Amino acid sequence: MAIDYSKWDKIELSDDSDVEVHPNVDKKSFIKWKQQSIHEQRFKRNQDINNLETQVDMYSHLNKRVDKILSTLPEKDFVDLSVVTRFLNANFDKLEKSKGENVDPEIATYNEMVEDLFEQLTKDLEKEGKDSKNPSLLKVAILKHRAKIDSVTLEARKKLDELYKEKNAHISSDDIHTGFDSSFMNKQKGEANPMEETSSGALTGGADSAILNKLAKSSTPQTFIEFKDDPMKLAKETEEFGKITFNEYSKSQEFLLEHLPIISEQQKDALMMKAFEYQLHGDDKMTLQVIHQSELMAYIKEIYDLKKIPFLNPIELSNVINMFFEKVIFNKDNSMGKESFLKSVQEKFLHVQKRSKILQQEEMDESNAEGVETIQLKSLDDSTELEVNLPDFNSKDPEEVEKVKIFQTLIPEKMQEAIMTKNLDNINKVFEDIPIAEAEKILEVFNDIDIIGIKAILENEKDFQSLKDQYVQGHDDATIEGLALSDHDDGREKQEEDKNTADTVD
Repeated sequence: MAIDYSKWDKIELSDDSDVEVHPNVDKKSFIKWKQQSIHEQRFKRNQDINNLETQVDMYSHLNKRVDKILSTLPEKDFVDLSVVTRFLNANFDKLEKSKGENVDPEIATYNEMVEDLFEQLTKDLEKEGKDSKNPSLLKVAILKHRAKIDSVTLEARKKLDELYKEKNAHISSDDIHTGFDSSFMNKQKGEANPMEETSSGALTGGADSAILNKLAKSSTPQTFIEFKDDPMKLAKETEEFGKITFNEYSKSQEFLLEHLPIISEQQKDALMMKAFEYQLHGDDKMTLQVIHQSELMAYIKEIYDLKKIPFLNPIELSNVINMFFEKVIFNKDNSMGKESFLKSVQEKFLHVQKRSKILQQEEMDESNAEGVETIQLKSLDDSTELEVNLPDFNSKDPEEVEKVKIFQTLIPEKMQEAIMTKNLDNINKVFEDIPIAEAEKILEVFNDIDIIGIKAILENEKDFQSLKDQYVQGHDDATIEGLALSDHDDGREKQEEDKNTADTVD
């Protein structure tokens, strides 16, 4: 197996390797000073990182509380410290406080810090000669303080980024893991492990060594699964994880430890989109389950991102997974973490349900906006009008009798009623509720028995005379008199009818 030696390039030397010093300087003393300087710088850097991380984390918790007050509590209650205290204790863990190597164990809780802030800002208003009981003035003071905290946090994050880069530029012996320093074997209960004792001494196996040994057998390092070309694409493993029942936490933990690359931003979001797919099909159970699994990935990824590691570090990510399940899911001493997690799951579930209903309604509205294809009768020529012709129900002429028979048998009853009114609008209204295929058959019947005719509209006497001259050669006077004439001056239609001729010019 090819071994990557590039990691050794950034080692911060603190031994006696090829050190050249002035002849008058003792080499061993120089090396000792150099070692001491490197260790002091490394210790200070780590201390600064821990302090800044604690500071940023503390500001984050305080800002959550202040923002909740500003957005939820009525402004008039800002000046009543007892109301503020009750609100904080009702919405946040009143025992929660900052923790860390350099944090005083007796430090005030986050709720107490916010209470102190309100009290101090009230005193500041009094010192400035302002009305400390004016809630609007207190709110302005709170907002100014909030902006100041944001500015300080931003500077702390910038400094942290610099320290992270500096730390990553140097590798100490604590950072080096080759994957071959220890080994382990699964054994049955009560069975001795032949690998526990060797000529070099006792070797103990743990989760870290297990991961490293597994990675050592792989020719390529693990990376997060990210389908950048298709944000909706789910890896097979992620889809499988989404099918784990939401109360099988041990199974979920084990699966994530074995499939670290799926804990990516893209896969987490893609799994959440899968929930929309289930919800749009009305499957509430799978919707809730997939959202729950997606939230597990989201919480773990968020905690891992706080470590500012821009790649998949198997040991660190495994530690985060184990810590999350231990402190949040399986923590019997404090259930607030799990309750908060399940509340987040429920909120997202309700959001997906609500959003899915909106999407379905929008789809229906869009479909209605596009309209259902129907047939409507309308003349496309301004010089003509459509008119309704009824068959002669009293005629004994075989042709007319046949038309009546077709009218009564092949045309739906509603359409028959509309035709009897001889009103084209009524006919079109019936057509609106008839499927296009059926409407086309009705039109064919209309054509067979001449239900719809075309009536010419002539705008002036000159047009009428011209048309009349065209008919003189091959038609008798009675037929000519059947032409329709529209009076141009008063807009009234003039029509000369003759009982021996048709009502329309076709």
